[in-house]
Amino acid sequence: MKYNNFNLDDFVQDEYFQKWVLHSDSMTDNFWDNWLVRNPDKKDVVEEAKEMVRLLASDEDRLAKEDFDSMWQHIVEQRSKSSSYVSHESKKTKFGPRAILRIAAVFVGLMALSIAVYQYGSFTSDKNLSLPTGPQITLELQDGTIKTINETRSGAISTSEGDKVVNQQYNVLVYDDGDKGDGDGETLEYNQLTVPYGKKFELILSDGSHIFLNSGSKLRYPVTFLKDQARDVFLDGEAYFSVSKDETRPFTVVTDDMNTQVYGTEFNVSSYKNEKNTFTVLVEGSVGVYHSNNVQGSKPIAIVPGQRAVYENGAIDVEKANIDKYIGWKQGKLVFVDDRFELILKELERNFNVRFENRYEALNDMEFTGTFAYGEPLEKILRICREHTPFAYTRNGDTITITNN
Repeated sequence: MKYNNFNLDDFVQDEYFQKWVLHSDSMTDNFWDNWLVRNPDKKDVVEEAKEMVRLLASDEDRLAKEDFDSMWQHIVEQRSKSSSYVSHESKKTKFGPRAILRIAAVFVGLMALSIAVYQYGSFTSDKNLSLPTGPQITLELQDGTIKTINETRSGAISTSEGDKVVNQQYNVLVYDDGDKGDGDGETLEYNQLTVPYGKKFELILSDGSHIFLNSGSKLRYPVTFLKDQARDVFLDGEAYFSVSKDETRPFTVVTDDMNTQVYGTEFNVSSYKNEKNTFTVLVEGSVGVYHSNNVQGSKPIAIVPGQRAVYENGAIDVEKANIDKYIGWKQGKLVFVDDRFELILKELERNFNVRFENRYEALNDMEFTGTFAYGEPLEKILRICREHTPFAYTRNGDTITITNN
């Protein structure tokens, strides 16, 4: 493959690489993630190239000044267009003088960083310093053992007694199908996967159902489903489900407020305990939703593709939904459509593993619309938001404080 011999400059000028960095989607993410798995020696040069492409994409044009929501949406759209370096007339990307100056600045910065790292290493090599690590994905096994998941590795995960539980294939856990989950045991054994802020992960259950877990989520599920018994999993957070069809055993996603029951379909469930914002969005097939404490045995409320069931103030309401908005996270995008600023900050906290302290309360109820790729820096997203309604912010470590201008 041509990319195997690419250097830093080749990656920066490649239009498919630029598309991944600036306008990623599930296809480009899948291609480059798999390519990096096969070419781990290219990880450092790819990271440098990504930073350079983002730098070249920043501040190319002055933001337009129009009126309120329409103005801000225009800014987002124009910014996306001006950030694209794919030429319609040529396969080669061309950069202007300002871009060339920024390239030079990046090279100087990288050289200075290399020298600094070398010098730092020469002073600390005898001190056995350990670098701080971010939050890690963990898997709690049925025997209580807690395993830390490294997304760059593959192999079997076993209990403390050495019994194999699941295969890890980089960012996916794959449970043995056991004839599609028809286990012969009498007792269900559960695992719990915890995905911290700033990360995402996938798993394939023993019945073949594929689940994508969003940042800040926990899922408790059986290692193997049993014959003639319902398939129940327990969610705190957000996940996208592609459920294997089984007419005899319904699949139920259990949350604190609202349960979602299906036989085989694709849907998204969001139920973060600290946000009081539980909903199910149906992509295809059919599902039924009902109160978690359904003591009266009420029938599930059916929803159809393109609808969203929302639990609020003790009641379940069904409404038409913009599917792209609710599954954008799975496709590598942050999609906001008339979202309150307070909820946007929650989304940013999860995706960037930061904490916001908003001292400008009037912002909370203001609504914003825009789409951002996950590769875009948090500071750039905040800068775009400030063009809608001016505010100031300061950052101290992982805490960002927002104040009135």
